[in-house]
Amino acid sequence: GVDSVHTPLHRRQTAWERLAGILPDSFYQQATHEIALEQAPATAAALLNNQITGRTLVKIR
Repeated sequence: GVDSVHTPLHRRQTAWERLAGILPDSFYQQATHEIALEQAPATAAALLNNQITGRTLVKIR
């Protein structure tokens, strides 16, 4: 990943706005998957073993 913590806020905002204009909505659907809370331990193990990539949303309700 990219570490942008030390990048000034205005540069990060500009970058995110640019990406939002370039990337299609399908990119976000492809890069994100949702799991139930019960799946969190197994998914965390898979993440630590480099078996999954992208963002994982944990549904808690």
